[in-house]
Amino acid sequence: MKFNYVLALFCLAMAMATSIGAQETAVSLTGGSGVTGEVIQSHMLLDSSVVVQGWSMGVCHDTDNLELTAAQDGPTTAIINGGGAPDFNEMNIYPEGLTVGVVISFVGSASLDPGTGYGLLDIDYLLTGVATAGGLPIDAEVAFCGTLGSPAVDVVIVSGGASLTPDQTNANIQIIPPPDFCLDLVCQGGVSDSILSWSECTPFDYVLVHRDGDLIAMLDPGVTEYVDADLAPGSYTYSLLGVVFPDPVSNPEVVSAICTTSIIPVTAEGVSPTVGHYLGGIAIQVTGSGFLAASDTEVTIDGVVLLDLVVVDDNTVTGLLPPSISGIGAVDVRVANSLGEATLPGAFTYGFIRGVVNGDSQLDIGDAMYLAYYLFSGGDAPACLEAGEVNGDALIDLADPIYIVTYLFRSGPMPLAPFPEAGLDPDQANGYGCNP
Repeated sequence: MKFNYVLALFCLAMAMATSIGAQETAVSLTGGSGVTGEVIQSHMLLDSSVVVQGWSMGVCHDTDNLELTAAQDGPTTAIINGGGAPDFNEMNIYPEGLTVGVVISFVGSASLDPGTGYGLLDIDYLLTGVATAGGLPIDAEVAFCGTLGSPAVDVVIVSGGASLTPDQTNANIQIIPPPDFCLDLVCQGGVSDSILSWSECTPFDYVLVHRDGDLIAMLDPGVTEYVDADLAPGSYTYSLLGVVFPDPVSNPEVVSAICTTSIIPVTAEGVSPTVGHYLGGIAIQVTGSGFLAASDTEVTIDGVVLLDLVVVDDNTVTGLLPPSISGIGAVDVRVANSLGEATLPGAFTYGFIRGVVNGDSQLDIGDAMYLAYYLFSGGDAPACLEAGEVNGDALIDLADPIYIVTYLFRSGPMPLAPFPEAGLDPDQANGYGCNP
């Protein structure tokens, strides 16, 4: 039997022997992509401009990331011999790949005409490599090779009894990394609305928004912001659930995040300037939010409403500082309307200006005269007695009005602090006090 098989091969080769010089055949492998655990089929294809009587092939694969699980004749090979299988079709599978040898017909009764896209072999690969979540895919190569078998099987196309080395095109099977599921949530409260915004590592199929445990919205893919509007004052806890279906049969992946917001109809953020004379009169600006939420917004300093108050916009109120009703020191700034209120504790300081004693807030010759009348003519004491101690010697005497005049008209030294802006006595423990 073995003798007859060898004889038949010899006769076939002799009968078909011709001279073929040019490269006229090409084989290729197809790739694909999938996730770890999936099976991808690679197809071996043949293009030929000559008649083909047989072939031998070796195909190797990336053993770190692929496992060859099965191989079967391609659609062309299955019917190549008059509608049936080849006379000889031997396949061997190794850990590194496979080899195959095909003789279409020992007696030359069938062959493969020139053509393109002939399917010779279908090879199944299990994707075993694991790509890093959120990282790059793995490219696992499947390639023609002449290193498998003993002796090694070459990549050869037989035409006219001659062995041709075809052009060879290899392929990659790409292992896609699993999606990186994350949800970075940022929440912001305000006067009446809560604003929720988030970023996604992998786009969600939909997002569920809960407020204090109740479902309030189901959002479509691609939406990354939600405004919960017209809320009553208070604190609210939000829960976001991002849902992804990795594939039609797997359970969904769910990622959650929680945040809390506060709805405060009126907020107070700052006051400028932060210090003024106890007699008032300077321009004041208060910033915050919700100033236009109601029509009755007012700003008070130490309980007294700003003079000439103007609500400039939702974030700004201006006016004139009212005179102090509590002397000097730190006082509260309060913003209020019918929807709510906000307070800046101790945000503004009423102070005095050293040397200014005659009932206004500007140093001039009138202050020197006022001190002189007080000292020598029975005039009223300064409302803020410490303001009359101008030269820093811890005494109120003739030297103080002279100090003022010298400063004003002879470029003398300035009065000690607080000067020229209002402020507090830096040495209150040893001063005369200021109780206007």
